[in-house]
Amino acid sequence: MGDGRRGIRLKNPHVPIDVIQVPMAIGANRPGVDLGAAQLDAAMRSRLAARGFDEVVERLNASRCVDVEPLGQAREPGNVETLHVDSIAAPCQELADAVEASVRTGNLALVLGGDHALSIGSLAGASSAGRLGVIWLDAHGDINTPETSPSGNVHGMPLATAIGRGPKALTDIGSRADLRFEDLVYIGLRDLDPGERLLLRDSPALVYPISSVETLGVAAITYEAIRRLFERGVDAVHLSFDLDVLDPGIMPGTGTPVPGGLTYREAHHMLSLIRASDLPIVSVDVVELNPALDCTGGSLDVAAGLTAALLGEVLV
Repeated sequence: MGDGRRGIRLKNPHVPIDVIQVPMAIGANRPGVDLGAAQLDAAMRSRLAARGFDEVVERLNASRCVDVEPLGQAREPGNVETLHVDSIAAPCQELADAVEASVRTGNLALVLGGDHALSIGSLAGASSAGRLGVIWLDAHGDINTPETSPSGNVHGMPLATAIGRGPKALTDIGSRADLRFEDLVYIGLRDLDPGERLLLRDSPALVYPISSVETLGVAAITYEAIRRLFERGVDAVHLSFDLDVLDPGIMPGTGTPVPGGLTYREAHHMLSLIRASDLPIVSVDVVELNPALDCTGGSLDVAAGLTAALLGEVLV
C-alpha cells in the first residue's frame, strides 16, 4: 500500500475515503430505506463543512452509487420463496468489487445504506484484506438463514452469508474466506430470533447485549471489543453500524426499531473510541436509515452526527 500509516485508515488524515451509496430496500422489504443513503451522504458532508472540519471533507471522494433494483411491491412477510436473491446478489457483487478496490488502494470504504442486506457485499469486499474481524453494532443478530428466518428478509442474513451459510448466489459473492465466529463482536443486541439465539449461544463470538451497556459501561465494552480483535490477530476490521442499535426515542426513522437501545451520547462515545483505536478498519457500513418514517428529520440529523463523529468531528 506504499504508505505504512494506511494500516490505520479511519483516523489517518492522509487516507482518502471512498463513499459508496447503496439505496437498497429489497432486503428489508419495506419502502423508504432506499432514500437513506443519498440523504445521509448529503447531511454528513453538510454538517462537517458547516462545523469547519474541512480536513475531513477533503478526505471524502465523490460518491459512487451502486445500482439497485427498486422494491416495487412488498413481498408477503415470511415467504422465503421470494427472497429477491438475484436482485440482491447483483448489487452486492458490485459493492464487493468496489470495497475490494478501496482496500487494495489503501483507502477507507464508507458504505451508506440502504438496508443491511448490502453488508453481504461490503463484508465480502473487506475480506479481500485477509482475515477479517467484524464489529457489529445492531439490535439484531442478522445471522439468520432462509430456514431460520421468521420474516424471510435478507437484511437479517448478512452475517450468515459471511460465515458461508445461505443461498449460494449470496455466499459466492466476492473472493473471500468465511468469517470466523471468534473474530465477530456484537454490541447492542436485544432482539434475536430463536435460531440466532441457539447459534450464538454455542459460538465463540463475543456478544454484548444491550444490558451489558448498563452493567459494564460503554468504555469497558468498547475497549474489550478492541482488545479481542487485536488478540485474535485479524488482518483487517469491518465496522457495521445499524442505526436501529439506537433507542427509537432518538432514532424513529428505522424500519425495525426495538425499545431500550443506545443513547446518542453512548453511541457517540463508542464510535469515538473505535475511531481513536489502532484497529485496522478498512470499511464501515452505516445502514437502515429510513427517512420516510421520520418526517421531522431528526433521525437524519442523528445519523449524520454520529457518522461525522466516526470520521473525525470532535467537540474540542
